[in-house]
Amino acid sequence: MGKTILRIGTIIIFILCGMLIWRSCMVADKSTFSKPVATESLMAAYEDGESKMLTVKISAEISDDGYFSAYAFYYNPESGEAQFAVRWNDSVYEYTDMDEGHEYSFYLLNETTGETYPASAIESKKNLFYNYRRMVSSGVKVEEDEKLVLVMELRDGYTSTIVIKHAEQQFKEYKLPNKLKKELLR
Repeated sequence: MGKTILRIGTIIIFILCGMLIWRSCMVADKSTFSKPVATESLMAAYEDGESKMLTVKISAEISDDGYFSAYAFYYNPESGEAQFAVRWNDSVYEYTDMDEGHEYSFYLLNETTGETYPASAIESKKNLFYNYRRMVSSGVKVEEDEKLVLVMELRDGYTSTIVIKHAEQQFKEYKLPNKLKKELLR
């Protein structure tokens, strides 16, 4: 009897540890939409083969209130296009009193100049309880010494924000993968 209870307890502990490890891996997953994709405006910018793609590491990838995360930010100054990925948990629908599947709005805000750049989803994916979107904003202008913020419109004027680029952060040139380079230079 005692050995059976010990075995059952051990199995339960292993199952709980496995679930905890699996959940931790899901939270850290940033592989979905992590690379830029070819769009019409990027292809036009790369026609001469001289354009550059810039990136910046988002220092706090989760919004202060925890409603969403953003990662994989890429910016092409020549075309004015910015691409980035966003992710939120299904529980956000409950917290914001929205129906599951509601499409939240996102926009970039240059806090230095006050300009806003609406973002549209060009790809969507759902993985268990996470919703992923590849977002694109056009007409973006941001200089090295300017602060760029991503805003998620929740409901009734409530928003959630993440600083994409601090004013003191410098852009870094992103080396395009060969596959993307070929697509852009068609």
